[in-house]
Amino acid sequence: MLNPISLDTLCAALADAMGIDAPNQAAAPNEALSAYVAEKLNGERADRLFMYNPDAIAQWVYEKYPQLFTETTKRTDLSLPFCTVMPSVTPVCFGTMYTGVQPEVHGIRKYEKPVIKTDSLFDAMIRAGKKCAIVAEKDCSMAMIYLDREMDYYIYETIEEVNAKACELIIRDEYDFIAVYNGNYDSFMHRYAPESIEALGEARANSEIFATFSVLIERYWGKHNTLVGFAMDHGCHEIDGKLGSHGLDMEEDLNIVHRYRIYPKH
Repeated sequence: MLNPISLDTLCAALADAMGIDAPNQAAAPNEALSAYVAEKLNGERADRLFMYNPDAIAQWVYEKYPQLFTETTKRTDLSLPFCTVMPSVTPVCFGTMYTGVQPEVHGIRKYEKPVIKTDSLFDAMIRAGKKCAIVAEKDCSMAMIYLDREMDYYIYETIEEVNAKACELIIRDEYDFIAVYNGNYDSFMHRYAPESIEALGEARANSEIFATFSVLIERYWGKHNTLVGFAMDHGCHEIDGKLGSHGLDMEEDLNIVHRYRIYPKH
């Protein structure tokens, strides 16, 4: 069974969490996330948003191998199941995640990486006077589809460099919104299969680096109300030859589960 809530509801909920207007075409906000933020902050809003975007971790992987995600689950307290969009490939799904619209609106409907012109969460943040940054690998979707905005882009050759820069930015505490992309599980899943030792090791690595980010945020962003998300784009499945793939209209590719936590200022 497909999850009943579309990924397009996330964007407006993130805007609501930050107390800003949503992108102008975004779907209505996810009620569970908005209610969670309101409860945890006693009606206040977050002034920091940190989104960690690991690629291709399916809900079925998360649920079948919970021991790999212990570091994430113990540092988050809200689980949000989503149904991502079709075709379930990276630029299409991240296009929807941060615009709040379906692919036919944001314009990416296959595996290609044009700059999205549709109003996005980054644009909404910038209009509200927020400082934004994307930290990602060279040539990946997140490094390309949200270019040409008045924000900062930290693009590197390796995931190690990406994650080191993300840690540095957290410690510097200069950005209101940071989105960090890691494509390592996706790469190994395609090469070795979703349940291979190689791919599952990268899924664990995603969880562990998220824990590192969380510890730094708790330590260095104590004067802020912060919303932190562990938010993948789509799932995956095994194909003939024991390789991995995604992009189909099927539960394995469409069902994902995000994890969130509020860190109140202290």
